[in-house]
Amino acid sequence: MIKTELLTKKFGNGRGIFELGLDVPAGAIYGFVGHNGAGKTTAIKILCGLMRPDSGRAFIGDLEVKASNTAKIKRMVGYMPDITGVYDQMSVWEFLDFYGAAFKIPPKIRKNRIEEVLALAGASEMIDYQVSSLSRGMRQKVGLAKTLIHDPAVLILDEPAGGLDPNARIEMRRAIAGLKKLGKTILLSSHILPELASICDVVGILNKGHLLAQGTVKEISEKIQENLSIMLVVDSDAQQALDLLHQVEGVESAVLADVNEIQISFTSGRELAGSLLHFLIENGVKVRWFAENEVDLENVFLNITSHTVSGTDNNR
Repeated sequence: MIKTELLTKKFGNGRGIFELGLDVPAGAIYGFVGHNGAGKTTAIKILCGLMRPDSGRAFIGDLEVKASNTAKIKRMVGYMPDITGVYDQMSVWEFLDFYGAAFKIPPKIRKNRIEEVLALAGASEMIDYQVSSLSRGMRQKVGLAKTLIHDPAVLILDEPAGGLDPNARIEMRRAIAGLKKLGKTILLSSHILPELASICDVVGILNKGHLLAQGTVKEISEKIQENLSIMLVVDSDAQQALDLLHQVEGVESAVLADVNEIQISFTSGRELAGSLLHFLIENGVKVRWFAENEVDLENVFLNITSHTVSGTDNNR
C-alpha cells in the first residue's frame, strides 16, 4: 500500500534520506524506527505530498506521489504530524466540523462522522470541550479524530505518542490497534521502541537517512544473527542443568534467573536449539519449559545500527 523506490532528499552535511525503499503491506501497522533526526519526518512529508524528493519515486496504492496526483493522494492519506495544530478558539465539534467541510463532507453527514471519529479516537466525551482546555493527550486524540474525518485508507502518524504520559500512550496504542481492525494501513513513526514493538506487524529501521533493514523483528534479528535468547525452566537440580549447559558449544551464557529458571544466550541458531533440549533431557534434566524469549526491538535496533557504524553491515 505504501512503496518507495530509491527515494532521496538531500539537505547537505549528510542530512536527508538516501535511496529509501519502504514496502508497507496493505492492512499492516508498519513501525518506522529511528533516532530523532534519522530522516523519518522527511520521508513522511514526501509520502504526504508536502515535500518533493530530489530523486526516486513514492507510491500510495497504485498512485505515484507527484503534483498531478496530489488531490487524490490527500483523499487516500490521513496525516497526523508530531504536533497537531489546533484552533484554540473553537470547540472540538467546531474544529472537526471545519475539517469535515474542508474535505467537502456534506453537513448532514458530518455530524455522524464527527461522532464516529471521536469514538474511534477514544474521545467521545470531548465533543463540546473548548480546544484551549485540552491537555496534550486530549489534543493528540482530537488530532487523530481529525486525521480520520475523511475516512482515509492509509494513516501516516508521526510520533503520535510523543510527550504523552503512560496512560495516554496506552490509550493511543489501543486506538491505533482498533484502526487496524477496520482495515487501515498504518505507517507509525516513533523513537519510543517498546511502543512500536507491541503493536507493529513490520518495522523499518532508519539510521542517518539510510534504511538498514525492514521486516518483522524476528526476521531482522535472524538476518543480523543476533543470539537466540532461551528460557529454560527445570523441575530437577538447576545447578546440574547449568553445569551441562556450560559444556555445550554455542551456549554463550547460562545464568540462573530464578530458583528453577535459567536464561540462555545461544549462538548456534534455531536449527540447533532442539538438539540442546535433547542433550539436557538425555542427561537427566527434567525440563518443564523450554522456549525462545520474545525478540526485543531495542536490542535489535542497537545491534543493527552498531553493526552499520562499525562497517560490518552495509545493508541499506
